[in-house]
Amino acid sequence: MKIITIHQPEHLPWLGLFNKIAKAETFVLLDTVQYEKNYFQNRNRIMGTSGQPQWIGIPVNTKNHEENTIRTTKISVSGNTKNWKKEYLRTITYCYSKHPYFSDVFPLVEESINLDTEYFADINIFMIKKFCDALDIHPEFIRSSEIDYGGGFKSDLNLNITKAVHGDVYISGPSGRDYLDLDSFKEAGIRVVFNDYDHPVYPQRRSKEFVSHLSALDLFMNVGFAEAKNIIMTGNEKLHEFDGSDSDVL
Repeated sequence: MKIITIHQPEHLPWLGLFNKIAKAETFVLLDTVQYEKNYFQNRNRIMGTSGQPQWIGIPVNTKNHEENTIRTTKISVSGNTKNWKKEYLRTITYCYSKHPYFSDVFPLVEESINLDTEYFADINIFMIKKFCDALDIHPEFIRSSEIDYGGGFKSDLNLNITKAVHGDVYISGPSGRDYLDLDSFKEAGIRVVFNDYDHPVYPQRRSKEFVSHLSALDLFMNVGFAEAKNIIMTGNEKLHEFDGSDSDVL
């Protein structure tokens, strides 16, 4: 039995993605879909110095962005974005240097941001792999651009990718209930399970009230990688079959 999950390589992902990756044997980084402006592909939220969330991200060239995939979208390094790496790392330092695990986490961020590449997806993927390794999460990583899956859209896209990597079980996020053609997966002999995730609460510096759905970076900075994995996995215990029953697949 081979367990697959698929997700776009978002920037500084939230806790729920790492929870889903931890349950899969193969994680397919979906870099062949269209780049979406002002979404989580090149940015995410961290805890600011004021105790309020703030955005941080990689500047990208959005000219004709409708024609580009995540993989082919380039980093913008002109004008006011020329020194973006320095400003990015300065922001992380301002926001988290007083946190207890800054010295453990920041070097991974710094190494990722300083990756020699023209494409923001390369940085995202490098960073996701670094964080997974620190969390002791070790799936097989495959970029969708590296495999021949025959195309497709939404349900067919996920089905075709799962078949291309010889998956027997596909882990979907909860939104998959709205668009997956479950009969087509069943006909292909692929079991579909849904990863419903309740965001856990953790010790969070600066905030007066806990702020959920920040980048997992906030969790790492507050509790360290070892405890972060334990907290990430408390968001749920079971996967759920498409008929609503609890799954014991993992």
